[in-house]
Formats: sequence, structure tokens, C-alpha cells
Amino acid sequence: MELVNKLRYTYTSEPLTFGDFSYIGNFGEIGSIVKDTIFRTIWNMVPMLCFSAVMLVFLVFIINIFNVKPSKKIRIGGCLISGIILLALFVPSKTVKTFMLNNIYDKNKSTDYGHNVLAMQYYSEYSMLGGMYCDLLESRIFEPNNYNKAELEKILKEYDEKETEGVWEKSNIIVTFSESFFDIDVINEDVKFSKPITSNYNKLKDEGIFLNMISPSYGGVSANVEFEFLTGYSLDFFGKGYTPFMTLYKNQKFDDKPSIIKELGKNGYYTKVVFGRDYFNSENVYKRLGINEYQEKDFKEHRKGYYTSDEFLIDETIKALENKPDNEKLFYMNCTIESHTPFFEKKYKEYDFEVEDSTLNKSQTSAIKSYAQSCYDADKELGRLYEFIKTYDEPTILVFFGDHLPYLADPDTNEDLLNKLKYFNTGDELVDTYRKYNTRLSNFIKL
Repeated sequence: MELVNKLRYTYTSEPLTFGDFSYIGNFGEIGSIVKDTIFRTIWNMVPMLCFSAVMLVFLVFIINIFNVKPSKKIRIGGCLISGIILLALFVPSKTVKTFMLNNIYDKNKSTDYGHNVLAMQYYSEYSMLGGMYCDLLESRIFEPNNYNKAELEKILKEYDEKETEGVWEKSNIIVTFSESFFDIDVINEDVKFSKPITSNYNKLKDEGIFLNMISPSYGGVSANVEFEFLTGYSLDFFGKGYTPFMTLYKNQKFDDKPSIIKELGKNGYYTKVVFGRDYFNSENVYKRLGINEYQEKDFKEHRKGYYTSDEFLIDETIKALENKPDNEKLFYMNCTIESHTPFFEKKYKEYDFEVEDSTLNKSQTSAIKSYAQSCYDADKELGRLYEFIKTYDEPTILVFFGDHLPYLADPDTNEDLLNKLKYFNTGDELVDTYRKYNTRLSNFIKL
């Protein structure tokens, strides 16, 4: 268990939680993420494993060789010691907390928790077992104060019967839900590239509507961003560790709940979502959201790096527009995957740019470069899709946004590299947090 917990923390900067059992069915996908570094990671744990093995062998040796038969006092003492240890794991003691975090998780982080999600706060406040228990409590759904089911059903019924007024012309809606995309060019104080990485993004945001989108997630759990985007609900109504796609929408009672997809379907749209890879087994969820067609397109021959390329998925998007019936409007959501972790320079065989200057060390710079190539490809395909839509003979809305910022791990220490970039460390805590969750959004409209 200690080894599993250490591996969990190494790759996510978050400790093991009870909710992790939900991911057992995704073992193959998880394996593909860690395959390039797992042996090196385990090798770094050899001293810890050797110490544990030596202690185990020593205890077995003592018991077998000396045939120790503990007296009643020793047994009582053993029980008391075990009880004290368990109590220490639950009691929010600063001394115990510091010892646990320094020796079970990463050293030198007992006072500065640079973690990519919030669950670690419980571990820092309540120690290991207490943290796991609090994280479990946060995953529950509870009835809000003053909740009135009848009143809510009345509101929903009236909403369904209300007709929208206005002259908005029906348009095709193309959504590019870009994995881990953000404007990497903003980190130029630390890393300078030989050419702009997000030139199309920065050019096109002046031609349409540009918004500052605050993502509910950082470093992962794209399904929570999909949930908010497609339903209008807020994750603030759930616990910190809750993922509605994995729990809430497994229940048939949610088949009739509102979503953008359902509303578009009522208005004559054909709705389709395509994943480069779906880590949350979302097909049944999307059916409950009202989708007409769901596809996962993970083909080895169309991969770039470790995952399906943005180029292939944009090809599929263009084909969908070209082949749709003339009398039908299309909602098409393209969920890319090329920019998914991990990030190492060998992820790509060739690069379209070079790093001209960097304040980071060689391995850290290589991780940034790998991520930047992902952004470059996403940006290139954004420009290509936009140019196609400009020539398309039907009104079409293009929505492009990154779901969350990436968890950029130091290849040597697995520390979050955002903690080393000036753009995310201004000294103003509010600004730094805002930038960590601000993925931005551009909405390019052709009427």
C-alpha cells in the first residue's frame, strides 16, 4: 500500500483516496501515461522498499529464531502502541503532519503545498487517515438548506414550456474542447521560443469574442469541465473530490435533466461528440445528456506523440460539416487528446521550433518544449479549421477553449513546473490562483 500511495503521489501530487477505486476499470489508460517513467520512479523508491524489506525480514527472523512468545503484558503493550499509532494518524497534530508529509510524500513540502488539486489540504490538516476520510466525505451529495423538490420541479416545467424570443439565426456549432491548452507564449520571461507558439489563437481572438474562462479544474479531470460546460451546473454544489460523470450520471434518474445538447436536439440539431480518448467511459453519460452520436477515435495510425493527433480530429470535424444533410444543423464537439500528459522531449520525433533561452534546467526545459509542441499543433489546427469555416456556405459558430492548464511535471523530481515560472508566481496570491485556472476562451463566429 505504501508503494501504491507513493506512486499515486509521484504522478499526480495527490495522495491515495478511497475514490481511486473508481478508476480500476481505466487501468490500461493509466498504464499508458506512466509507461515511460514507471521504472525510473520505482528505482527512486528502492531505498524505501529495501528498508521496509529489511525490517520485515528482521521481524520474521526474531520471531522464528528466538521463538518469541509474547507475554500478556507484551500483548497489551503491543495493542496500546498500535492504538497510539492509529490515533496519531487521525489526530491533526502539526508534528505528525510534518513527519508524514516529509517521509511518505515529498520532502520540503510540509509548509508549502504546491499540489494540483485540493484534496491534499485535508492531509495537511488532518494527517493521513483523517485526510482520506475527509476526502471520502467530500464525495457525497447532500440536500441543500431550504431545498424544495416541488418548487424545483415547477421551475423546470415552466422552463421547458417557455419559448425563446429573438431573431438569432440557426448556425452550426463546432466546439473544439482542447486538452490542456493555454497560451504558452505568456511564459516568455522564463522560456523563449524561436517562433510564436499560439499565433493563430492570438490572431483570431481579435476577430470573434474573447472571454476569460475560469476552469473548475487544474491538471486533469476534464470530465468536470465538460459537465459545467454542457449543463450550466456548478461544481460548487458538490464536494471537492466529486466527479459527476462517474457517479451522478450513472443513475437513470438523470436522463431528463437539462443540458445544452438536449436543448439543441429539441431545436432540430443533430448532436455529436468525438473523443481522441475518453478516460471517463462517458458514452452512457452523453446518452443521458441527449447526444445523437458518440464516438471514440483512438487509432495508432493517427497518433502523434502518445495520443491521437489534433490534425486527425480536425480532419474528422471538417468531414462532419462536409457530409451533413443540407437541411440539418450540426452541434459537433471535438475533444482532443494530443496535449495530454506526460511531457518529455522524446514524446515527439520532430519539433517545429527551438527553445532559444530558458531560466529552467535542461530536463525542465524539455518538458516545457514538449508541451509547447502540443500547443503549437492545437493552434495550427485551430487556424486550419477556421479557414475552412470561412469558406463554408452555412452560418457556423466555432468555439475553442482549453479545458484546464496542464500539470507540467519536472521529469527528475515530478514537482509542478508552474511553481517555477514567473507568470504564475507574481507574489499576489489571488493573481497567481487566477492564472492557474484561467484557460481563456475564444468564440469565432461566421454569420
